[in-house]
Amino acid sequence: MKSAHLANNPHTTYSYWSPRQNAVFIDSVSTWVEDEPTKRYAWELYRKGSPPGVGYDPLGYWRGGPTDPEYHVLRIAPWRVRVLRGTDLHSKIWTAEGGV
Repeated sequence: MKSAHLANNPHTTYSYWSPRQNAVFIDSVSTWVEDEPTKRYAWELYRKGSPPGVGYDPLGYWRGGPTDPEYHVLRIAPWRVRVLRGTDLHSKIWTAEGGV
C-alpha cells in the first residue's frame, strides 16, 4: 500500500483466506497514526505477542524503537466485515453503526 494512494482515497479492503476455503473480507477506512501514545501501544502489542502466535520483537526492524522515523502504524477502521465459511459457503456480515 502506498502513502500516496491513502492520501487520495483512504478506503481499503483487506482479506484473509485459508486452504479450507474460509475467508474474511474487511472493508475499512485506513489512516496513518501520528500520535506517539498509539504508536507505543501498537509497538507493545507486537513486542508482547498479542494475539498469541503473532507477536515479534519489533526492534529487529526498527532499531530506534517506537519513535524510529521508519516505524509507521496504520489505523484500520472497519465499516463492514464478511466472514465466509468454506464448508458450506455460509457467510456472516457485520457492519458498523452508520457505516460508510
